[in-house]
Parts: sequence; structure tokens; C-alpha cells
Amino acid sequence: MENKNTSTLNEQKPESPKEDSLLPIVEKGPFFHDSFFEDIQKHFETAIDQILDTWGEARSVSDLMSSYRRVRERNLQQENQVMAFREDDQKHKVVLDVHDFKNGDVKVRVEDNQLVVEGRVEKEEDDFKSMKTFCRRFNFPGKVAMEGVTSAMSSDGVLTVTAPKIPQAA
Repeated sequence: MENKNTSTLNEQKPESPKEDSLLPIVEKGPFFHDSFFEDIQKHFETAIDQILDTWGEARSVSDLMSSYRRVRERNLQQENQVMAFREDDQKHKVVLDVHDFKNGDVKVRVEDNQLVVEGRVEKEEDDFKSMKTFCRRFNFPGKVAMEGVTSAMSSDGVLTVTAPKIPQAA
């Protein structure tokens, strides 16, 4: 699977998506406790471990996400955003941490046979205003039924996008 990063956090403003091209994001329970995410949890956990190893962060046995989020608080670079992929005979799955964004701040759409995930949030405290943005584009190998793409967000900020494959003719 090819991942085309078009911006990093705080670098560029995401494009304004056409409202009619946005995919709905279904809300689910906590990522590591909701059975909906069961088939991708191990891949996501491995991606977290890789980031923790890179930063020399001790892994909390009781709460992997807290260990990872401590790293994210110190460094919001896109390469530190946990992302995992899974593919089987029927579908591709992309999972990424969007904890820094609320469900309404994250947009998922299909554009020119690409999956586009972007987020934007503005915060105001006293006289200080800040903005965080990201935009990720994904191309899937083979033929994908882009009209069948679905997305779900866990209550703890993990987005999962599923893209069904088009069966190959025998």
C-alpha cells in the first residue's frame, strides 16, 4: 500500500473537501476493548511499539496508549502518528491515531481513486491561538471498490478505514 503524505502537522492547511464527498464516520467504543477493531489491534500495537522504541520510551504494560501519547505530546511530527495497515482477501484496512482531533475535526473522503484522511482543529486560550492539521492520502494496490469505503472512530481517537477489494476474475 502506498502512503502519500501531502503535509505534516502544522505545516499546511488541508484542502477544503466537498461536503458531498465526505464519508460518514461511525462512532465505536475504546479501540483495544471494542471487538469491531479486533482484527487490526495487533498491527496497531506493533506500530505503537516501533514509535516507542524509536523514542526510547518505556512501554507501560498496563496502558500502551498512554506511553505512546506521552511521545506524541512531546513531538507532533507526522512520522510519530501511529498508523497501521492490514490486508486480506476481501479488504484493506488503514488505522491511524487521530486522538488530537474530535470526530467532527476529521474528514474522510475518496478522491480520484485515493483515500484522503485529513484533520484540522483550532484552539484558543486567552490571547493564544493554535491550529493542528494533517492530510494523508492512500493508494491501494489492485482494484478497490472505492464506493464501498467505510470508516469508524473509536472513543479514544483511533480511526479505522476499510476499503473492500474488487474480486479478481479467474
